[in-house]
Amino acid sequence: MTALVTGAASGLGRLAALRLAAAGTPVAALDLDAGNLTATAWRSPAMRAYPCDVADETAVRNAVAMAVDDLGPIDLVVHAAGVCRIGRALDQPAAELRRVHETNYLGTVHLTRATVPPMIEAGGGTVVVFGSLAGWLPSPRLAAYAASKGAVHAYCEVLAMETTGTGVRVLCACPDHVETPLADGVRAADPGVLGKRTGADPADVLDAIDRALADPDAPLFFFPGFGTRQLWRARRFAPNLLRRAVTRYVKPAR
Repeated sequence: MTALVTGAASGLGRLAALRLAAAGTPVAALDLDAGNLTATAWRSPAMRAYPCDVADETAVRNAVAMAVDDLGPIDLVVHAAGVCRIGRALDQPAAELRRVHETNYLGTVHLTRATVPPMIEAGGGTVVVFGSLAGWLPSPRLAAYAASKGAVHAYCEVLAMETTGTGVRVLCACPDHVETPLADGVRAADPGVLGKRTGADPADVLDAIDRALADPDAPLFFFPGFGTRQLWRARRFAPNLLRRAVTRYVKPAR
């Protein structure tokens, strides 16, 4: 098996790439941060670094092509690349909105277009995409991020429908916030957004992904982390109540 992991320079992507490489899986590691990506790849001879901005479709296709030439056909994709920018819905600069959308949503589109068709031709493969509880349960000052992840969820659902019977499996992990550099950046920009909560351990989130991969009946969307699935259910069955609770919980901006 050969794996491709995006966002491999830090956070969940880095840990996922290191875990796979430690298990002996050849890993193509992609990230825009070339310096930290190289540092990650140096940790294992099973990993190769391909600096790449997932928002750039041509760059993604070139990186995937180089990875296939170097390591062989891609059997597993773990798409962890993503960005978050904080701001009020009516005030956030359009450039920030565009960057979040292009990285989180279009990055998913670019990556799957480059990797899924060869999987279909080969008769199988697995794509794991990181969505977010924020895409199901938006909260103040996270409009850009929540909207982009909502788009990711819709895209993954359609992709799963359209690849039914091809041997390709799509999974979308939707944790609440995770203790990664992305969460650190959110706190630095606006501590009130996360309400002083401690997020999930990245290792626990990846353990949940491993369980989903091992379970042929695992649902398309799954919700790592304590209470995450319950919040998703509450969003479905008591949306107005939960919306009021979230509005009260998120602290005012500085």
